[in-house]
Amino acid sequence: MTRKVKGMVQLEGITYRIVRVNTGSYSVIRIRDDQEVGGFQTAPALNVRARSIDPVLLREIARVAIHTAKTSYAAFPAQGVGEAPKPAASAPSSVPPALPPT
Repeated sequence: MTRKVKGMVQLEGITYRIVRVNTGSYSVIRIRDDQEVGGFQTAPALNVRARSIDPVLLREIARVAIHTAKTSYAAFPAQGVGEAPKPAASAPSSVPPALPPT
């Protein structure tokens, strides 16, 4: 798979470039010095590997990247074409609650 820049994340006044290196795997590059500071994987669970920054900071960069749609989340099951999601079984919300006995 080719490397693809997915976007930028700014945290604590520093800008990082998020680059997809494989499906669900991303590299984090600090823009200031064009240095790779680590990377993360999104599936099956978030996993970070820090190189030159604190792992807690890298986890926060990954969290911001995921929440601001800088990643492609691949762990959702794909639905077939023409398949509609199945509605949850629940009582209709338009029915008023029962009155207490008097």
